[in-house]
Amino acid sequence: MIGLASGWILLSTVGSESPGDRARLEVVRTAISIVAGVGGATALLLAARRQRTNELALLETKHDAAERRTTELYSAAIEQLGSDKAAVRLGGLYALERLAQDNLAHRQTIVEVMCAYLRMPLAEVDEAVPAEGLELATLKQTLAEERRVRHAAQHILCSHLRLSKDGSGKPTNSKFWPDTDLYLAGAVLRHLNFSGCRVRSAVFSNATLEGSAMFDGAVFDGAANFVGASMDHAVLHGATFRGPALFSHASIMDALFTGARFAGPARFDNARLEDTDFSGARFEGLALFTNAATEDTIFAQAIFGDSALFPRTTSANFEGARARTDLEPPIRWPSGWTLLASAGDDGNSAIPAAWATVARKDLSS
Repeated sequence: MIGLASGWILLSTVGSESPGDRARLEVVRTAISIVAGVGGATALLLAARRQRTNELALLETKHDAAERRTTELYSAAIEQLGSDKAAVRLGGLYALERLAQDNLAHRQTIVEVMCAYLRMPLAEVDEAVPAEGLELATLKQTLAEERRVRHAAQHILCSHLRLSKDGSGKPTNSKFWPDTDLYLAGAVLRHLNFSGCRVRSAVFSNATLEGSAMFDGAVFDGAANFVGASMDHAVLHGATFRGPALFSHASIMDALFTGARFAGPARFDNARLEDTDFSGARFEGLALFTNAATEDTIFAQAIFGDSALFPRTTSANFEGARARTDLEPPIRWPSGWTLLASAGDDGNSAIPAAWATVARKDLSS
């Protein structure tokens, strides 16, 4: 209708020189321009919407294809882990590592799969059981190969959890996996090298750490659960426990906690500690050593910033340890140990007056 009306008006005003006709002509021209502009804008909007719809459909197709490909690779790697051939199992581990590196959304799941593999029971060879020489040799070889596969799994995890830094403190490990949780309850771990690693949380409850277990410089941002764990020749020098450090009922022998920092509660109640060195360690939260066997354990130069409970009788050494004098409840020291006069009395202004040094009541004994 607008087109017919505007055409009629244009024809009727052809040759007209009157001001009114010229005004009507301008109005019509303006109306036609507006209609044409609106039509063009509408066409552009529709074209943009179609383009956006096509782009979203393409992205969704690519995402679905990527997810299917990831699922296929994941399933194939899991199947490899179930192989009876050590080389195939190794291939499955490294395939999972590549997937975890490239797929952040699936990384924690893959870490849990590797942890589950390490938690699986490890068969032992009983040489006392009669067996043919070839069969026994085969069993030994199978066990040795499985240990190598598990050591590879440990290495993969630790290599991606180690936040290496250069001299200026800048991280150098481009393949570091942040915010990772480990669940290794009941696992048998041999010669674990966790030095410099950083995790959000870790569970080593009832785990057996065979051989040397290296945790020096490790950082636990959340809870570190070693309840019931067994470790010999462990090194936790300079380790940082920012959350609860749980070592209740653990068996710890020949271990170094020197310079370790316990920012949260540290529980060693009912633990067995032999030849364990806490020299220079910082206990900033509650420290519980109740009912712990602390034979030949050293707390020399350790710092206690909160309450602590120790067995009444122990052979542990507290020489030079420092503690606050205004704690409530106060620290319960073992028999024969007490706080000396305020450390601030020795003229060292760097030591707050609220701190005192631990020493034997009878220094001559």
